[in-house]
Amino acid sequence: MEAQRPPGAQVSGWVQAAHKHVLDYLQVEGGAGAPELCDDVIRCIQTICTQLPVSYSFTTVSELLSLQKSPCVSVLGWDTERFQQWSHEGLQQSKVSQTPVILTRARLLLVGYISNHLTKDSPVHDGNLYIRDSSGCIACEISKLDLNLLGSLVLFPCWSYIPTQHGEGYVEVLSPPISVTTPEVGPEVPDLANATALNPDKASQLLSNRSNPRGFRVSVTGQLASITSLIKIRDKPFFFFFLRDTTKSVPVIVQVTRKLCWYHTLHIGNTYEVTTLSVSSLRGPVQQVFAVTSASCLIPHPALSPPCSISFSQENSEELTASSDGREEQQFNPLEKIREKQQKLSKTLTYEGVVTRVRDANAGLYELDGAVVLCTAFTQLQNRGRGLREGARVEVCDAHLQQSPYSLFPVIVLSTCLRSRIRVFEFSHLSAPCSLYSTSGNVYLHLLFRYHLRLPEYLWVCDIIGKLQEKLHPSLVRQRCLTRHTGSSSQSVAEKLLFSSLSSFSVGRRERDLYEEMVASPHNCPLQEYSPLPPPWCLPPLSQLSALVEKSLYLRKKESNRSLEWCHYSLPSEDLSPPHVLLGVLHASSSGFLQLKDHFSSLTCLILPKPPIAWIGCVLEVRQYQLVVETLHCKDKGIEQRNRTYAVFRAEDVTILHSPQSCPSCSVPRPSEPSPSKMRRVESSWAQRLLLIESMEGMLAKPGQGKGLQFQAKASWKNVQESACTWQDERQSTGKSKGGNRPPSKVILLFSSSSVRWFPFLHPNRQYRIIACRETDPGIFDSLSECCMDMPRASQCLKVLDGWVLEDVESSEHSDNADSFSIEKAVKGSSSGSLVSVIGMVSSRSMCDMQNTHPQRRSLLHDNFLPAGVSIKVILNQPDSHSSVAVYLDLTLGRYPLGLLPGATVLMQKLERKVSRSGKTYLRSVPTTYIRVLSPPTEISENLPPPSLVLFSQLSGVPSPQRAVCLVTCVLSVTLSWDCSMCYSTFTQGSCERSPFCTSQSGVFRAKACVKAEDGSGEVQLYLQDDAICVLLAIPNSLWEALQRQVLARGRVTVRNRGRSELPSEEHSEDALVDHVIFLMTRPAVFRPLVVTFRQSESSGAQTSAPQFTRFTRGDREYVTQVPSPPALTCLQLQEVEPRVLCHMIREH
Repeated sequence: MEAQRPPGAQVSGWVQAAHKHVLDYLQVEGGAGAPELCDDVIRCIQTICTQLPVSYSFTTVSELLSLQKSPCVSVLGWDTERFQQWSHEGLQQSKVSQTPVILTRARLLLVGYISNHLTKDSPVHDGNLYIRDSSGCIACEISKLDLNLLGSLVLFPCWSYIPTQHGEGYVEVLSPPISVTTPEVGPEVPDLANATALNPDKASQLLSNRSNPRGFRVSVTGQLASITSLIKIRDKPFFFFFLRDTTKSVPVIVQVTRKLCWYHTLHIGNTYEVTTLSVSSLRGPVQQVFAVTSASCLIPHPALSPPCSISFSQENSEELTASSDGREEQQFNPLEKIREKQQKLSKTLTYEGVVTRVRDANAGLYELDGAVVLCTAFTQLQNRGRGLREGARVEVCDAHLQQSPYSLFPVIVLSTCLRSRIRVFEFSHLSAPCSLYSTSGNVYLHLLFRYHLRLPEYLWVCDIIGKLQEKLHPSLVRQRCLTRHTGSSSQSVAEKLLFSSLSSFSVGRRERDLYEEMVASPHNCPLQEYSPLPPPWCLPPLSQLSALVEKSLYLRKKESNRSLEWCHYSLPSEDLSPPHVLLGVLHASSSGFLQLKDHFSSLTCLILPKPPIAWIGCVLEVRQYQLVVETLHCKDKGIEQRNRTYAVFRAEDVTILHSPQSCPSCSVPRPSEPSPSKMRRVESSWAQRLLLIESMEGMLAKPGQGKGLQFQAKASWKNVQESACTWQDERQSTGKSKGGNRPPSKVILLFSSSSVRWFPFLHPNRQYRIIACRETDPGIFDSLSECCMDMPRASQCLKVLDGWVLEDVESSEHSDNADSFSIEKAVKGSSSGSLVSVIGMVSSRSMCDMQNTHPQRRSLLHDNFLPAGVSIKVILNQPDSHSSVAVYLDLTLGRYPLGLLPGATVLMQKLERKVSRSGKTYLRSVPTTYIRVLSPPTEISENLPPPSLVLFSQLSGVPSPQRAVCLVTCVLSVTLSWDCSMCYSTFTQGSCERSPFCTSQSGVFRAKACVKAEDGSGEVQLYLQDDAICVLLAIPNSLWEALQRQVLARGRVTVRNRGRSELPSEEHSEDALVDHVIFLMTRPAVFRPLVVTFRQSESSGAQTSAPQFTRFTRGDREYVTQVPSPPALTCLQLQEVEPRVLCHMIREH
């Protein structure tokens, strides 16, 4: 029949193009000629279109792969209205979170041969389907394959092309292909000799019989009960399917490569006859199975009986099907409430849904219907996940349902084992990309199989790796270094990070038995049993750590100076639940501080005692650390709240996960661009020299109006003989010989601008190698040196250029206090004005000089934490001798040092010794003072010996901690309050009183009290706070917590007492809470002996307060006399001691 062709040259041109396309790309040897084959193609197109589709053009496989860069769809014979209806249906059923985009329509004609192997002459069959012409081959996905079309030339009326990474792509066949010619290989013809087929009941008896003759063949007819995944073991692909009747089921293995295409045509519930089956035995305890041979045929049959209602799975499982055909009684509701809080056995079911999100294709994580997570990692996807795009409708057979296996994932998680099958039965209408599943270098699969993970553990691993990639990729570390598994002994960053936790998971677990998992009855796989897993630890972004400290109630200590409030919050990592792992790339900045960086933010850090220079640019993992937030707030002086957050940790607690210097995959900065976050790889030909740092000075602001810092270090060259000749030749050539024939061995190194980044790494009495990058002349260090006019002892001064590099030379530790004095020697030794060095523990710190008595020395640093004109007074103690000294630090020219916290041990060099008018010795900083923190507060406080016992009459005014045994005689005042954690205003009933200006929703409970105490030798006024008041009032913790809840309702409660000889207060209150507090503070149980650790203020030791008039009564007479004010003591710790221990302490004292 002749096609009704529209007139015109356009038709003839289209027909000529069709003839050329058939001749060049579709004609095969031994087949029909080009004219006949072209007529067959046009006749096939005519069955769809009444007129020739001249607007369509033929495309080859190679053109599709190379030219088509975006997803598209071709629907031959559809008008605009039908395409819009199809698009609308796709939008309705997509259920994706973002605005969906429909596939772009392309007018392309695709004609080719359906093949089950990659190339025409290739014997390799992997179970996938391909479309082939003479230009190339492309993978395709067909929801239901007709085996008769295999090898045939077919026309694809409706199809979509989805490009993927690395220039790949595949075709989704939306409607059944139309055959153009007969297949190259004839259809399978069953062997009539085996016409009689057995049902599964009788066939199962043959499997139990071990004496079947060699070469025995049988045919079996039954309903398809289930089909496993198509997997490949040792380059041999295979799968199982199960045929059943009303009583029995038998397994059939398909491992003949030419029969693997059956996987695309088998559908559960249909009845099939499989001919010429042999009996095969699998290794292990699994029973015998039927095996498909090369002569076997698959013949569909009408259903012999209605489908069975019970699922072929384990006895305690169930099958639920969520379909969209209106059968509400079979639908599975993913939001159904969980009746049992913890389930140890998973349920097996079949689920149909729409892919709404691809969480991570490499991890095998997808989201169905916006509520169900699908995990395919425990099975194999031989097609690499083609077709699993957003908007696709999938059927998951024999999946395991686990409820809340991991707290950070949705409640319902479906996971597939080797017995499960995933099938896309309706491809997506959306222009969503397809992320292919890759097994090569897949770190998820490597960790899953190496450590024998269960599903909750695997989900946690995926969560950690996902956050790791968000933190470091792509700006800081390459993806290859983060997650790629190379198969060698080297581990990726992800595996190093997870190694300790994964090793504990895998203890006592055996490897998976694939045949037992796929065939055995009852079913046995790692997904059957599970326990919900709370996160062992988490990996937060660095930007969230500041909020963690500010929201916590772990207030370590509060220090105040009247109107100025200066406090610090210290949050140990042990107090975070779950544990938070600190991870980032170490960055040395020009501010002189070290920083940990991730993709979101950076966190200043203090590494003690000394970080190696080689750590710059490395990925650091820290599990033991302290988060410190220092807060400065002064309303009276107009200073708004300032916060400084940083982390403090020891170098021994750091794990190096990745070093760019030793990784060949990492990029190296160009030599002309110095990078403070990555160490440059040093060439051996570059000029370098060894030096010994003898002493250092602190960082100061650069003189002038420009911003920036600088510092100096005194050093000596270690390889000066090697450069003597070069230096002498240069001096003679310039005519500047001064009689010396050797270069100077002493040098002053000047660091400024970007080179200030080396400050945290340099320490006295250590050797370093200085390298002049891109300079090959070793005399460059001498030629750039200049004479220091203001430093007569050092004849040369060398400015360290920004592009130069320093390296550690010695790994052995040197003593830092070789030239340092103890506090006792510094106080008793040298004359006034001499420079001393001390090591001590910070006992307290305070601020002074708010009025800035030296206006000519205002701070030159615009971003300093402390306000201009403020000096710090630090009390240093020597734990072994209990000596102490006051140190005044002038920060007008330098930076406020990190880690200068109470309890920290610090080294201070080049302090000026001064004597006050009253004869007391104190120390004061000078511009060259060098301060270094040696250890964090936690470790010092744990090792401190208890202070010695003293009498109140023997107080000398030393502000170091002391102890005394005393008797509480009167509670003068008690103040209980809740303060806002952000602005320190009153916090009442869950909100700040400054709301809505202050949005804080967290408060800190504070308690203060003032008591009088005596020890028989004298009387003192003792100030207590927080938990010490609970000890003072002798109340249990439950009552103390209840009292805090009562105070929260009003924000603040204050009760005052006028003394021992009068009633608690003349202003009687009807407030029940106030009366209860008065009752607690006046009980006889309060007035008892206690052991108090205290610190004496400086003013109380000098007795500078004016005497107070005190009234005494004796009998019927009253006396008023002047009594010196009692010393004021700040309580550090209040202890309840048993009477026997108390008597023993008094006798020893």
